[in-house]
Amino acid sequence: MLKRWMNTGVIAIAIIILIGVTQVYAENVVADKQASEVAGLEQLLHTAGVVINEADEWVIKWQAGGKGDAHAHAAKLAVELELAAPVKVRQTGHDVYRSEGTVGSAKKEIEVLLNVADTDHDGYYIIVQLSGGADMDRQSLLAWQGQVEEAMTGLGLKASWNMSVQGKLSKMTGGNDKEITTDSSSAAQAGVEIKAGERLAAMEAKLSLELDVIEVERYEDTATTSISYEASDLPLEIQSGSHLLNMQLAVHQVSGQDDARITVGFPIITIEY
Repeated sequence: MLKRWMNTGVIAIAIIILIGVTQVYAENVVADKQASEVAGLEQLLHTAGVVINEADEWVIKWQAGGKGDAHAHAAKLAVELELAAPVKVRQTGHDVYRSEGTVGSAKKEIEVLLNVADTDHDGYYIIVQLSGGADMDRQSLLAWQGQVEEAMTGLGLKASWNMSVQGKLSKMTGGNDKEITTDSSSAAQAGVEIKAGERLAAMEAKLSLELDVIEVERYEDTATTSISYEASDLPLEIQSGSHLLNMQLAVHQVSGQDDARITVGFPIITIEY
């Protein structure tokens, strides 16, 4: 009898130890994943800075979907993100639960937007968007990247994210620091319009010093050039046919001006360019 109780006690202790180890392991996995997402964002911010000298807009979108009560998911996520209770609106024939707020100082604030839409067959689709302007605090953005990841994972959501950055063209230089783009003032004086494709070629030349990029898809018209690339060193990817895309660059030549608007998307652009 005593031996049986001892065996039972050993088993109980083993179960307690196993639960404890499993819990610690799970916590470490979550922490590692969160750190990985933040490190991935840091890498993408650096890559965007290679071609965009003055960023006007930064947008990160976290997305998740599944079966369940859209309103309940919206309410729980709003609490986790310290947002106001979601308000129901009607969009494209679906109920959407929406909440928004800002974090950071007035000049460096980050806008946080939560949208949870009711989909067909008792499903939901969630978008958490972080966005900011030229003066956005990068450290706050990195912190919120981790916070959103933690909140969505904690609620059992299998979320993915993407980022788009828009701004002005950086000065392009080659390996010997010689400028490789057409000089803007000279072009303007000569009445020559710098084509979007020429600007994008200069961007590619500078990017090639940082990444191995392979062109996969291209779109071009009189004012816009957009190219999608494989760049296996980057942390985000999306399947397109038989290829995995990691980055999309677009240059739009503003009509009547010498300025070009540059948009970078990881793995693709998800804002208007």
